[in-house]
Amino acid sequence: MKRNVFFLAVGFWLSLAIKDIYFLLILFVCGLFLLCVTNTKYLGILVIWIMVCLVSLCFYPEQPTIPKPDTYVIEEIKANYAIASDSTTKVLLYDLQDIDYGDQYKIKEFKRVHSLNNLSLFSFEQYLQTSDIYYQGNVHKNSLVQKGRSLRSDVYRFIRHHSSSLQGLLYGIYKEDTPDLVMRLSLPLMALFYSVEKVLKRFVSSSGITLFMILIGLLCGLMFVFTASLCRYICQKISRYFFMEWEYQFACTTFLFLLLMPQKALSFAFVLPSLFSLTVVLCSGSVQRWLVRKLLLFGLSFLYFQEIDGFSFLCFSWLRKWSGIVLLLACVGLWFPAVDISTYWTAFANALPSFTWFYDAGFLFLLVWLTACFGLLFYRKQRITVLLSVATMLAPFVLPYCDPFFRVTVFSIGQADCTLITEPFLRSAVLIDCGENIMHPDNMEKVVLPYLQKKHISRIDAVILTHEDFDHIGGIETLKEHLQINTIITQPFQKINVSYPFYSLLENRDAKEENDKSIISYFTYDDQSYLWMGDASRMIEEQLLHQYPNLKADILKVGHHGSKTSSLPDFLYHVHPQLALISSGKGNRYGHPDLEVINNLQKAGIDALNTADVGMIQISSFHGLHFFQTGNHIFGIIGSVI
Repeated sequence: MKRNVFFLAVGFWLSLAIKDIYFLLILFVCGLFLLCVTNTKYLGILVIWIMVCLVSLCFYPEQPTIPKPDTYVIEEIKANYAIASDSTTKVLLYDLQDIDYGDQYKIKEFKRVHSLNNLSLFSFEQYLQTSDIYYQGNVHKNSLVQKGRSLRSDVYRFIRHHSSSLQGLLYGIYKEDTPDLVMRLSLPLMALFYSVEKVLKRFVSSSGITLFMILIGLLCGLMFVFTASLCRYICQKISRYFFMEWEYQFACTTFLFLLLMPQKALSFAFVLPSLFSLTVVLCSGSVQRWLVRKLLLFGLSFLYFQEIDGFSFLCFSWLRKWSGIVLLLACVGLWFPAVDISTYWTAFANALPSFTWFYDAGFLFLLVWLTACFGLLFYRKQRITVLLSVATMLAPFVLPYCDPFFRVTVFSIGQADCTLITEPFLRSAVLIDCGENIMHPDNMEKVVLPYLQKKHISRIDAVILTHEDFDHIGGIETLKEHLQINTIITQPFQKINVSYPFYSLLENRDAKEENDKSIISYFTYDDQSYLWMGDASRMIEEQLLHQYPNLKADILKVGHHGSKTSSLPDFLYHVHPQLALISSGKGNRYGHPDLEVINNLQKAGIDALNTADVGMIQISSFHGLHFFQTGNHIFGIIGSVI
C-alpha cells in the first residue's frame, strides 16, 4: 500500500510536469507492457496511473484569453514589475510608483506579453507562462483605486521604508548590483527555519516542533508572501505531523503542494528539495547521501540555469545557513537603521572566490547525469561510484565537442539580423551579421555572447557583415572585445574558410543602394542547401536568377526582414525552398514582414517562420535527418510541422 501511494504521487507529479496526457499515457503503457504480460499485479499500478493522468487534466492550464477590464489586486512585487490578479486571471503591470501588496488598480487595456525567446537562454515571456501570465495591463495615472489595507501590505510598507536588506531577503527584490550568488540562494527564510528547528530539538518534542513550525510558516506567508519554497516547507511539515512512514510523507507533501501550486511542478524550489528528501531514505550512509546530493545539485544547476558556480556548489549548505543568519541580523537591524546589513552581505559575496562553468545541458547530459545518480544509489562498489561521479563532472567540458549535428541558428534579437552556423563537433563557427537596434541595443552582450558561452564557442572562424546598416553590423565591436575572430568578411569576393561548400553569390552586380550591396551567402551541408539574402531587393533577386538560372535552396532567409521590397514572387517560385525564415522585431515600426510577402510565400506553398512570432529558429542536420526547433518550443521535420 505504501509503495502504491508513493508511485501515485510520483505519477501525479510527472503528469503535471510533462503536461502532455497522451504522450504520458503512451510512454507509461509501453514501459509497463512487458511487466504486465509476466506479472498481473502491475495491472493495478497501470490503472492507478491512468486515473492520475485523467485527474491531472483538471489542473492543466487552459488556453490564454484576453483579460477582462476589472479591478486587479497586487499579489507579487519584483524590482521592475508587479503581478496583479482579479481572482481568476493574473496580469503583468509596469510603471507603478510606491506600490504595496494589496493595492487595487483599475485596468482596462491589455496586450500580450512578449520577450526575446532564444533557446538555452532565459525567456521572461516563458517564465511568466509557468505562472499562467500571458498579458500585460496598461497602467495610467488614475488607475489606482485603493491602497492595500491588509496585514501583508502594512508589513511590506514598513519594510520598504526601513530596510532594503529585508526587501531582498524576504521578497526577492534585489538591487541591480546584488551578486548572483546572493540571489541564487533563494529564500533565506527556509535556512532560518531549519536552524530554529535544530535549536528547538534540544528542548521540545518532535511533534511539538513540527506543529510550531507549521504555525510560524503560515504566519510568515500571511505577513510576507507564500513563495514556492515556503509553501513546500509547510506541506512537508503537515505531512510529517500526520504520517510516520516516508512514503506517506512524500506523497502527502507532493499532493498538497501540487494542488496548491500545480504550475510549479517543475520549479527548482520544488524539484531540488523533493529529491533531497528522498536521499534521506534511499542512501545508506552520510557519505553516499552527500555524494548524491552534490550530484543532484550539479545536474539541476546546469539543467535549470546552464551554469554553476564552483564555490557555491561546494559550500551550498554552508552559504544557505549564512543567508539565514543574515536574515536574522537584518531583522535585528530594524532597531539600528544606521547599519545596512545588505552592504556587508554584498561585500562578503563579492569577496568570495568565483569560478563559473557554463554549459547548455541537453539530452545526452541528462542521460549521463541520471545514470550517475542511479548508480550512486544502487551500486555499492566504490570504484564504480567514483567513475560515475567523475564522468558526470567532466560531461560539461566534453559533451559540447561531441555534438554530431550541423546547426544553423537564427537568433531572436528584435529588428536585426544574426545567424550562427556550426559544424559537427564544433569544427567551425560562422556568423552572418551581428545586428543591434534601438529597442535592443545590447543584443550581442545579452543574447549572442551568453549563447556562445554556453555552447563553449570562444572562436569564430568568420563573421560575414552583409552590409553596413546598424541592424546588421551594430554588434561587431562587442564581438571583437570578447571573442577571437579569425576573419571579418565585408566583400563578396572574400573566401570563407570552412570544410563545406560556402559561396558568396553575385560578386559582380549592378547595385546603387546600400541594401543591394548585401553579401548573399549560399552554403550546403548534408544534401541540404541554404540561401541567405541579407537586405537585397527584388532587383538583385532578378539579377540572381539571371546569373544562376538553376538556383535552388531548401532553406531561404528572405531578404530585408520580409519587406515588400524583396521576395519577388518569381524568385520564390524559382528557388522554391521548403522553409522560409524571417528575422524581424515584434511590432516593429516598419511593418515587417509585409502582408504581401506572407501572401506570396503562401501562394508558392512555402512554410514560413518569423522570429517575432516563434523566437529563435534552429535548423539541425544529421545524415539526411533535417529538423527545426524554435524558441517557443515548436518542433518540426523540414517540410512538415509537428
